[in-house]
Amino acid sequence: MEEEKLNLMIYRIAVTGTESTGKSTLAEKLSIYYKTVYVPDYSRYYIDQLPHKYGKMDVLEIARGIIEQEDRMISNANKILFSDNDLINIKIWLQYYNWEVPAWLEEEIIKRKSDLYLLCAVDLPWIADEQRSNPNDRADLFSRFKNELEKASATFAVVTGLVPQERLNAALAHIDSLI
Repeated sequence: MEEEKLNLMIYRIAVTGTESTGKSTLAEKLSIYYKTVYVPDYSRYYIDQLPHKYGKMDVLEIARGIIEQEDRMISNANKILFSDNDLINIKIWLQYYNWEVPAWLEEEIIKRKSDLYLLCAVDLPWIADEQRSNPNDRADLFSRFKNELEKASATFAVVTGLVPQERLNAALAHIDSLI
């Protein structure tokens, strides 16, 4: 039975984009709709535990945490594994702060490429919290995400909508055309 489950196709779908664009809400709602699991945003958990402001090494530890969580949770997925955060997000984060992107991260991005990236648009209002720090760079960061996904020849769709249900409906349409 376990071998049978391993042979089933599990689609990897990353919900990505800049801060305060509804990624976490969307990832959770999608996992409920498709009756599967999602990998929560590991960066929020990790940063909450830090006694200091995060730095490059912390961002790389977050990347390792994302990999570990995805590997652990994929066996519980029901046809789709949603990830709220991904390694491309980590790469953009490193580049934004002018920190070197290590070769191992570039290799993992290629190796772990998602079947679909849902790129959340910046059409939602900014909501501040303790971890968000880029309210004025959202359009630039969105462009960086889009450019990076295009450069990687990734399959992606921009998800828009001013309320969670609009975003969910847009995402469902893109996912249903994939699976």
